[in-house]
Amino acid sequence: GMDAIQSLRFILTIITLLACSSQRLAHANSWWSLAMNPIQRPEMYIIGAQPLCSQLTGLSQGQRKLCQLYQDHMVYIGEGAKTGIKECQYQFRQRRWNCSTVDNTSVFGRVMQIGEWMDRCMVLRGVVNAVSRACREGELSTCGCSRAARPRDLPRDWLWGGCGDNVNYGYRFAREFVDAREREKNYPRGSIDHARTLMNLQNNEAGRMAVYNLANVACKCHGVSGSCSLKTCWLQLADFRRVGEFLKEKYDSAAAMRINRRGKLEQVNNRFNPPTGEDLVYIDPSPDYCLRNESTGSLGTQGRLCNKTSEGMDGCELMCCGRGYDQFKTYKHERCHCKFHWCCYVKCKRCTSLVDQFVCK
Repeated sequence: GMDAIQSLRFILTIITLLACSSQRLAHANSWWSLAMNPIQRPEMYIIGAQPLCSQLTGLSQGQRKLCQLYQDHMVYIGEGAKTGIKECQYQFRQRRWNCSTVDNTSVFGRVMQIGEWMDRCMVLRGVVNAVSRACREGELSTCGCSRAARPRDLPRDWLWGGCGDNVNYGYRFAREFVDAREREKNYPRGSIDHARTLMNLQNNEAGRMAVYNLANVACKCHGVSGSCSLKTCWLQLADFRRVGEFLKEKYDSAAAMRINRRGKLEQVNNRFNPPTGEDLVYIDPSPDYCLRNESTGSLGTQGRLCNKTSEGMDGCELMCCGRGYDQFKTYKHERCHCKFHWCCYVKCKRCTSLVDQFVCK
């Protein structure tokens, strides 16, 4: 069930990256804080003890009401958010900002510029996946296996009806829970805060749709000695890494937006195609993340490993922002000289080599 959980988290993460300004803080007063604090299952709370939902920090009034109605869902929201954060860190491991923060008490600290809406999208993806998979596995009382219609292009002699991931339910619940905070806000129409609310709602939806649209059909063969004379098929969430890579591409092509006089978002540069409901958008430009900055939450790139031969963002020239780098040697351990033995295992030796590594000044 971890693939589903992870996918939803990644979406939420990307959306958050796009969400905030240099002045906005990602405090622990966000539902993302559920990723940082393990949530006990509702049945672990004894009669007379403080209710689960009152102990969870960062929930808005609407989210707290949903928590009270769906207490068994909260564990999976937390797990989904946590997996999304990890996926964000993987996808941005070779960027100046690598989903880290100077503030470890919150999910992404103060990094709320273009980077933060990316995080939110990844985390959203994790939530959708986690809830969808939990439905399939019978962990939630209000949902079960997917009831998706049989695909039209499925061969007629293949059976449709295996217990699939309930993507529809995961999508709908994530929309109600995550968007509740944004819909409760009542900022003046046309204000920058109103613009950020519209941006968050757009990116939330883009993250959820990535999980929804990339779900695919999985099948299992039946028959004598694996002859596959019959197949049973069901709906399955896409591979977690695949959705993460898809959302990263969306992040790299995100559209710059601004609020117009009618209180709606419009594209800053009309020479580009307007974003669809499945695209990510941002309002505030991202800082360069070169130096440590408490106000933006940037850790800077001092001490980061870089690739001396690369001309990309992981290369020492770009990663170190022109400050130069130090070189040192370290031992690298890896499996080597692997051989297949009948039957059926692979045996490898452990090789050690001395390699050069480079670190930003």
